[in-house]
Amino acid sequence: MKITLLGAGVRTPFVLHGLAATGSELGLTEVTLHDVDRRRLQIMHRLGTHLCRQWEAQFSVSAEHDPRLALSGAGFVFSAIRAGQDRARALDEEIPLKYGVIGQETTGPAGFAMAMRTIPEVLKLARLIEEICPTALVVNFTNPVGIIMQALTTQTAVRAVGVCDGPIEMKRSVAEFLGVPADEMHVDYFGLNHCGWIHRVLVDGRDRLPEVIDRYEQLRTMDDQWRLFDAELVQAIGMLPMEYLYFYYYRDRAVNHVLQSGGTRGAQVLALSDALWPALYDRIAADDLDGAQRAWERALEARGASYFARERGEIVLSDGSARPEGPQTEVFEGDGYEGLAITVIAAAVQRRKAELIVNAPNLGAIAGLRDDDVVEVTCQVDEHGAHPLAQGPMPSTARALIDAVKEYERLTVQAAVEGSYSKALQALLTHPLVGSYPLARSLLDDYLGTHPGFLQPGGAGR
Repeated sequence: MKITLLGAGVRTPFVLHGLAATGSELGLTEVTLHDVDRRRLQIMHRLGTHLCRQWEAQFSVSAEHDPRLALSGAGFVFSAIRAGQDRARALDEEIPLKYGVIGQETTGPAGFAMAMRTIPEVLKLARLIEEICPTALVVNFTNPVGIIMQALTTQTAVRAVGVCDGPIEMKRSVAEFLGVPADEMHVDYFGLNHCGWIHRVLVDGRDRLPEVIDRYEQLRTMDDQWRLFDAELVQAIGMLPMEYLYFYYYRDRAVNHVLQSGGTRGAQVLALSDALWPALYDRIAADDLDGAQRAWERALEARGASYFARERGEIVLSDGSARPEGPQTEVFEGDGYEGLAITVIAAAVQRRKAELIVNAPNLGAIAGLRDDDVVEVTCQVDEHGAHPLAQGPMPSTARALIDAVKEYERLTVQAAVEGSYSKALQALLTHPLVGSYPLARSLLDDYLGTHPGFLQPGGAGR
């Protein structure tokens, strides 16, 4: 079996690590890396091959700049592209801050800008998949995951599952808090990508969510992701919010913290990347693959340690990294989004059922949304893909946010496909973090002036 990874970015070794641990069980024989940036592709191919040799992986690692050749014969496709790379992300996040709006690559205007750049590129690749490997299952972790999945679902015929490690990390945290194995606890989760809630926690048939909420102050001391929310808020909504809801529930605080930190997360990641890629190139050119590995590990440790630090208002050091609050973990400890993606593949290859929280077409899971609206809910995943489980009624306060964000996502896809200024303006106007015509127009015009070709049509739908 062959897996093709579209996008040879800095997270590529995480995927290879997960595959090395499970590849023999999947019958995996080849992993092909593809990227439009030849230099980065070469670097990640050399580093990835070196790492896989250490891990005694049972598959070969190849690199292919031509997407047709990269996709040929693929049974699964991992999509992890970043149109415009980290420099475009930094610009996306800086522009909204001029207007007092949060800059974050998946949420709000920055997520809109990233989607507008990315959707046309994803649809080009999807058309190649339809032609070259039409039976392949696409596992998407290209951001913003929910909007990209919405485009794939409504504009193409590819089979796709969207993955994000946020909800599964929530589940693991709650399981640890309750002292039960995560695989013995059922969690009902509903919403959209980066906009969802755990609304039921079943252990031995009993809902223990009320207990978790009652003890939320204790939960906050155990895991940083819960520190974002006050116990009074969580008790008022009666659900556990995923961390990106912080940008909706505490919008002013989030903006102020980022402004006070002196820069955006995107700028911070860009600085780390600008230092890392030349270092990797120099080490690999000198045939010092161990040195390249050490440089990569240091950069990814710094990146992980500073996650969400600016938004929380934690101290930011002069070099842009966050001050760690505890002992550092190994860079390959745990299995984040790559572990979730590999579980999706294992369920398909082994023809077994796995209960996962992923992004998939709604098909009635959340009443009142369209069948082709992509949602993030508890699903049953097997060889046929992801099958959302019905989630029951959604509280009106959550539903009001979901309806607005989903309409924004639909309009963003239409704007990118049609190259429509009007649809793009409507998308920003609809988003709860914008909601003002003068603001929406100023943001859109700034993005148009910053990113050439921003409103080029993304191609006809299916």
